[in-house]
Amino acid sequence: MYETKGMSTMQDTVEILSQYELERGKPMPSKNHSLVQSNLLYALSDYRTKFSILPELSLEFSGQVYVPDLCICEKMKIDWLNDETKLTTAPLTVIEIASPSQGYEVFEEKLKGYFLNGVKSFWLVNPFLQSIALFTPNEQKPQVISTGLLTDEVTGIKIPIEKVFE
Repeated sequence: MYETKGMSTMQDTVEILSQYELERGKPMPSKNHSLVQSNLLYALSDYRTKFSILPELSLEFSGQVYVPDLCICEKMKIDWLNDETKLTTAPLTVIEIASPSQGYEVFEEKLKGYFLNGVKSFWLVNPFLQSIALFTPNEQKPQVISTGLLTDEVTGIKIPIEKVFE
Protein backbone atom coordinates (compact mmCIF):
# COMPACT_ATOMS: atom_id res chain seq x y z
CA MET A 1 0.00 0.00 0.00
CA TYR A 2 1.32 3.44 -0.90
CA GLU A 3 0.73 6.83 0.65
CA THR A 4 1.85 9.92 -1.20
CA LYS A 5 3.50 12.72 0.70
CA GLY A 6 2.10 15.72 -1.20
CA MET A 7 1.55 15.96 -4.92
CA SER A 8 3.14 19.34 -5.67
CA THR A 9 6.26 18.14 -7.52
CA MET A 10 7.55 15.02 -9.17
CA GLN A 11 10.26 14.86 -6.50
CA ASP A 12 7.78 14.26 -3.67
CA THR A 13 8.48 10.97 -1.98
CA VAL A 14 6.24 7.97 -1.87
CA GLU A 15 6.28 6.13 1.43
CA ILE A 16 5.53 2.44 1.50
CA LEU A 17 3.53 1.58 4.58
CA SER A 18 4.03 -1.86 6.04
CA GLN A 19 1.15 -4.15 6.91
CA TYR A 20 1.96 -3.48 10.58
CA GLU A 21 1.55 0.29 10.08
CA LEU A 22 -1.66 -0.11 8.10
CA GLU A 23 -3.27 -2.43 10.64
CA ARG A 24 -2.21 -0.49 13.74
CA GLY A 25 -2.24 3.07 12.43
CA LYS A 26 1.20 3.79 13.85
CA PRO A 27 4.85 3.44 12.78
CA MET A 28 6.93 0.31 13.10
CA PRO A 29 8.61 0.17 16.51
CA SER A 30 12.28 1.05 16.68
CA LYS A 31 14.91 -0.83 18.67
CA ASN A 32 14.65 1.61 21.61
CA HIS A 33 10.85 1.39 21.49
CA SER A 34 11.03 -2.40 21.64
CA LEU A 35 13.55 -2.38 24.47
CA VAL A 36 11.40 0.01 26.52
CA GLN A 37 8.30 -2.10 25.85
CA SER A 38 10.15 -5.22 26.97
CA ASN A 39 11.41 -3.43 30.10
CA LEU A 40 7.89 -2.27 30.92
CA LEU A 41 6.53 -5.80 30.60
CA TYR A 42 9.24 -7.04 32.93
CA ALA A 43 8.69 -4.19 35.42
CA LEU A 44 4.94 -4.88 35.42
CA SER A 45 5.38 -8.65 35.85
CA ASP A 46 5.05 -8.34 39.65
CA TYR A 47 1.43 -7.28 39.04
CA ARG A 48 0.39 -10.24 36.85
CA THR A 49 -1.58 -11.89 39.65
CA LYS A 50 -3.76 -8.79 40.01
CA PHE A 51 -3.95 -7.54 36.41
CA SER A 52 -3.77 -8.79 32.84
CA ILE A 53 -0.95 -6.97 31.03
CA LEU A 54 -1.65 -7.09 27.30
CA PRO A 55 0.76 -5.88 24.58
CA GLU A 56 -0.41 -4.72 21.14
CA LEU A 57 -4.08 -5.70 21.54
CA SER A 58 -6.69 -3.84 19.50
CA LEU A 59 -9.30 -1.84 21.37
CA GLU A 60 -12.49 -0.86 19.59
CA PHE A 61 -14.70 1.93 20.91
CA SER A 62 -17.61 3.35 18.88
CA GLY A 63 -16.11 2.12 15.61
CA GLN A 64 -12.67 3.61 16.34
CA VAL A 65 -9.79 1.12 16.66
CA TYR A 66 -6.75 1.82 18.85
CA VAL A 67 -3.68 -0.38 19.25
CA PRO A 68 -1.76 0.77 22.33
CA ASP A 69 1.64 -0.64 23.14
CA LEU A 70 0.37 -2.06 26.45
CA CYS A 71 -2.94 -2.29 28.29
CA ILE A 72 -3.48 -3.00 31.96
CA CYS A 73 -6.85 -4.66 32.55
CA GLU A 74 -8.67 -6.24 35.43
CA LYS A 75 -7.46 -9.84 35.68
CA MET A 76 -8.95 -11.93 32.85
CA LYS A 77 -9.42 -15.66 32.64
CA ILE A 78 -8.01 -17.28 29.56
CA ASP A 79 -10.69 -18.94 27.44
CA TRP A 80 -8.72 -21.14 25.05
CA LEU A 81 -11.81 -22.00 22.98
CA ASN A 82 -13.07 -18.44 22.44
CA ASP A 83 -10.36 -15.98 21.52
CA GLU A 84 -10.89 -12.28 20.78
CA THR A 85 -9.04 -10.06 18.31
CA LYS A 86 -10.41 -6.81 19.76
CA LEU A 87 -11.45 -5.71 23.22
CA THR A 88 -14.51 -3.50 23.43
CA THR A 89 -14.24 -2.97 27.18
CA ALA A 90 -11.89 -0.22 28.31
CA PRO A 91 -8.74 -1.29 30.12
CA LEU A 92 -7.84 0.47 33.36
CA THR A 93 -4.61 1.85 31.94
CA VAL A 94 -3.23 2.35 28.45
CA ILE A 95 0.50 2.73 27.82
CA GLU A 96 1.81 4.30 24.61
CA ILE A 97 5.51 4.52 23.79
CA ALA A 98 6.39 7.51 21.62
CA SER A 99 8.32 6.83 18.42
CA PRO A 100 10.58 9.52 16.92
CA SER A 101 8.31 9.88 13.88
CA GLN A 102 5.12 10.50 15.90
CA GLY A 103 3.93 13.98 16.77
CA TYR A 104 2.29 14.64 20.10
CA GLU A 105 -1.00 15.60 18.43
CA VAL A 106 -1.45 11.87 17.70
CA PHE A 107 -1.34 11.13 21.42
CA GLU A 108 -3.64 14.03 22.26
CA GLU A 109 -6.35 12.50 20.05
CA LYS A 110 -5.76 9.03 21.46
CA LEU A 111 -5.86 10.35 25.01
CA LYS A 112 -9.25 11.98 24.41
CA GLY A 113 -10.60 8.77 22.86
CA TYR A 114 -9.30 6.59 25.67
CA PHE A 115 -10.74 8.77 28.44
CA LEU A 116 -14.05 9.21 26.61
CA ASN A 117 -14.40 5.43 26.57
CA GLY A 118 -13.56 4.71 30.19
CA VAL A 119 -9.77 4.35 30.44
CA LYS A 120 -8.73 5.53 33.92
CA SER A 121 -5.03 6.32 33.37
CA PHE A 122 -2.75 6.85 30.39
CA TRP A 123 1.04 6.62 30.36
CA LEU A 124 2.95 8.32 27.58
CA VAL A 125 6.47 6.91 27.60
CA ASN A 126 9.17 9.00 25.95
CA PRO A 127 12.34 6.94 25.36
CA PHE A 128 14.33 9.95 24.12
CA LEU A 129 13.68 11.96 27.31
CA GLN A 130 13.61 8.82 29.47
CA SER A 131 10.40 9.98 31.09
CA ILE A 132 6.80 8.92 31.53
CA ALA A 133 3.89 11.35 31.56
CA LEU A 134 1.01 9.95 33.61
CA PHE A 135 -2.42 11.32 32.70
CA THR A 136 -5.75 10.80 34.47
CA PRO A 137 -9.14 12.08 33.29
CA ASN A 138 -9.58 14.44 36.27
CA GLU A 139 -6.21 16.21 36.04
CA GLN A 140 -5.44 18.99 33.58
CA LYS A 141 -1.67 18.41 33.71
CA PRO A 142 0.16 15.10 33.60
CA GLN A 143 2.52 13.95 36.29
CA VAL A 144 5.91 13.65 34.55
CA ILE A 145 8.36 11.20 36.07
CA SER A 146 12.00 10.93 35.00
CA THR A 147 13.55 9.62 38.23
CA GLY A 148 12.38 7.70 41.25
CA LEU A 149 9.14 5.79 41.52
CA LEU A 150 6.27 5.94 39.06
CA THR A 151 3.05 5.53 41.05
CA ASP A 152 -0.27 5.07 39.28
CA GLU A 153 -2.97 5.81 41.84
CA VAL A 154 -5.63 4.16 39.63
CA THR A 155 -4.05 0.71 39.77
CA GLY A 156 -1.69 1.04 42.71
CA ILE A 157 1.17 0.08 40.42
CA LYS A 158 4.58 1.35 41.52
CA ILE A 159 7.68 0.82 39.41
CA PRO A 160 11.13 2.41 39.56
CA ILE A 161 11.52 4.52 36.45
CA GLU A 162 15.09 3.28 36.12
CA LYS A 163 13.72 -0.23 35.40
CA VAL A 164 11.96 1.11 32.32
CA PHE A 165 15.01 2.82 30.84
CA GLU A 166 17.86 0.50 31.93
